[in-house]
Amino acid sequence: MKFLCLLGAYCSAKGFTAQLGPFITSLQQNGEAKFFFVQGEIEVHPPEEHAAFFGPPPYYSFCQATRGNLGKFNMSDFPKRESAEVSMREAIEIADNPTYLNIASVLDRLIKIVDAEGDIDAVIGYSEGGQIAASLLIEEERRRKEYGREPRLKLGILFSGWPPLDPIKGHIMVGDEDSDEYEITVPTCHVIGAQDPFLDGSMVLYNMCDPDTSEIYDHGGGHMIPRVKKTVDDLASFVREQMDAIVGA
Repeated sequence: MKFLCLLGAYCSAKGFTAQLGPFITSLQQNGEAKFFFVQGEIEVHPPEEHAAFFGPPPYYSFCQATRGNLGKFNMSDFPKRESAEVSMREAIEIADNPTYLNIASVLDRLIKIVDAEGDIDAVIGYSEGGQIAASLLIEEERRRKEYGREPRLKLGILFSGWPPLDPIKGHIMVGDEDSDEYEITVPTCHVIGAQDPFLDGSMVLYNMCDPDTSEIYDHGGGHMIPRVKKTVDDLASFVREQMDAIVGA
């Protein structure tokens, strides 16, 4: 399988390659995984107090809100309510209902890359990249229904992902409010951390996926890509089982 790799905000393709390095090494042990990294086109700058967390510049993002700002949350301030969907909806409201009107052009660019490469058949995304990956899976299905374009992506690996963006309207989709037509039916693996303060966002995304084809792997940490060898090897084995099931189907 060849994975389209989409990084989180305040990162670069070079930085994400390093972050994902241990997982790539472990997953490639059988020689059946390849990776194609794509970064956003919007240059951004992290808050000064958090700059050290993101490593050296430059930093990029895929999307920029035309209204509202979910980036206003400190990790400890994210709402915790009776369900992931209620928490996410409150966070969106506090952030003034952000809208990302450039999502259509972002998805169009990514689909052109997938089509041009020809052999990309899966996607990996972390944080914002997980959100964009989920949006891409939805957009592929929308284009299948509307234009007859057959989806190329057969698997999504989503690290600390957030709910997708509506590919037309640009708002953050919350599964209990948005139409069932936006359910993600492609097999997915949701890599989460029990200590992630934004865990509810990842669970909203998981709940938007087909329960028969989606899996959860909890590394027990925070909003991060695991790098400890034992955890990474276990995760790679977990993902490889999904890959084998798809290839053998």
